[in-house]
Amino acid sequence: MVNSATGTSHAKIILIGEHSVVYHQPAIALPLPSIQTIATLNTTPSGHLIISESFTGKLDQLPVQMLGIQRLIEQLMERFADHQNGWVLKITSQIPQERGMGSSAAVAVAITRAFFNFYETPLERTELLELAKIEEIETHRNPSGLDAATVSSDQPLWFIKGESGQAFPLNLSGALVIADTGIKGATKAAIQAVKEKLATDPTAHERIKHLGELTKAAKQAVIDNNLEMLGQILDNAQLDLQALKVSSSELNHLIQVANQAGALGAKLTGGGRGGCMIALAQNLSSARQIASQLMAHGAKQTNIQPFKGATTNG
Repeated sequence: MVNSATGTSHAKIILIGEHSVVYHQPAIALPLPSIQTIATLNTTPSGHLIISESFTGKLDQLPVQMLGIQRLIEQLMERFADHQNGWVLKITSQIPQERGMGSSAAVAVAITRAFFNFYETPLERTELLELAKIEEIETHRNPSGLDAATVSSDQPLWFIKGESGQAFPLNLSGALVIADTGIKGATKAAIQAVKEKLATDPTAHERIKHLGELTKAAKQAVIDNNLEMLGQILDNAQLDLQALKVSSSELNHLIQVANQAGALGAKLTGGGRGGCMIALAQNLSSARQIASQLMAHGAKQTNIQPFKGATTNG
């Protein structure tokens, strides 16, 4: 055991496939390594103390909304058969909560990595995901596993419900702008809206199928670094999502602003009815311009994720 150890993770977004993934179409999730969560463990003479933005206090006094974290930490303490040594766990995160960016999964992954580093124990990916699931089950009841898999990965994940996510190469240049409407996403309501739409509108089934086809095309565009094609795909996906009634006036407004500011394409990300939207930019200069316009027109926060081949211009 060391005196101090750190574990990290990052945010994620759904590039394409939200909602249609519920109906066994594929989805693509992207890691956002520039938006981090950090968990740091330091030894103390006694006790187990948590320090975070939403709570500071003893482990056994965590509020009900952090019960998943408590369950995970208790399991980690069992894993290392150590209830005697004292520690302070500090959690800091740049990921906004309830915005579809994997905040709870990122905390779980960072805590797990911190404990394994604290006890100087190698951590296999399969064990990491199994442990993160403890927190996710408590928080989300029936998690797909996509969030934990993506916030702990540096590659995009191709995901089909009931199957494990498959990584594939991220060859993109350019950058992604993520903008927060400031409104909590309403995933359950949006999922119910799609279900009702499918029951009453035959064209909704075609929309779901089309989203699956767009997702397959998006994967190839990512692999081929075809930014223009990917942008068109994102725009087309947004039209399907609007038709399925999972967007919102706030999301539609920011998407329009992004496209007018030079985005190659833009759409909502996550459950919809609030939360965040994403815009694809040709380069970092364009991404900064798009982000500036989004902030000027109502976005509460923006983040820019450069891709590996990102340049300032060109």
